[in-house]
Amino acid sequence: MKKHFLYITLISFLFFSCKEDDSSQLPNTLQSAIEERSNLTPFNELVACAAGGQEGFMDDEDFPLSMFFYPELNASDFKYYETENSDDDPDNLNLFLENNASHEPLFNGFLRRFFLPKPEKDVWARVSFVANDTLWYCKPVRLKHFEKPTQYAPELCQVDLTNSVEPIFNWQDGTADDNFIYFQVISDENNDALSGTYTNDLSFQYYYLDNVVFNVTRSGQVKPLQIGSTYNFTLMGVSSDNWVNLIMDKSFEVQ
Repeated sequence: MKKHFLYITLISFLFFSCKEDDSSQLPNTLQSAIEERSNLTPFNELVACAAGGQEGFMDDEDFPLSMFFYPELNASDFKYYETENSDDDPDNLNLFLENNASHEPLFNGFLRRFFLPKPEKDVWARVSFVANDTLWYCKPVRLKHFEKPTQYAPELCQVDLTNSVEPIFNWQDGTADDNFIYFQVISDENNDALSGTYTNDLSFQYYYLDNVVFNVTRSGQVKPLQIGSTYNFTLMGVSSDNWVNLIMDKSFEVQ
């Protein structure tokens, strides 16, 4: 009787140990990350977009895709997620699997980007981070490296320096016809961002907000442009599924 009891106990121990081991091998999903951090408030308003396939701007043979996102101050625990299939439901957070990817700051931390290798197919992606007791995550981003590679076309941008300290930037759409919104960054010689704005129009004037539909410029960030200094204008034309169709950048000197 005693041996029988020990045998059952041993089998039970092994069974539950195996169950624990199996569960530890389950993939980390965005949904599980939210559930495991129930002490944090989930918030799906992180601003993000992806680009890839362009030549001449942040192009990298090993990492041809970039996932750009706007971090909150003091953000940490940056994570990248992808679905396995192109036809997966982009609203199902259980289908977004954590994927190890390196990341770096852009414009001295105003933006960040994940480096992504060439995918086997176009899928959906998301990023997340933690800031101010909140787990931020973005809306689904469609990776379209194969379907619609990003076009780098700085020649489509013109800078009107009639009033050099308040320049006007005008641009044209490239080959894509589904740009939903345009993101503009003005940066200085130190690569510090002076402004980050979105328009639906094909123009922006520094620093007028009349046609700005979304402003991510931080408080105190905007500075007057200085005579004799060189600045840079960077633009992304973004589709409704957050894929960057068009990228351009332009240096200009204030005289």
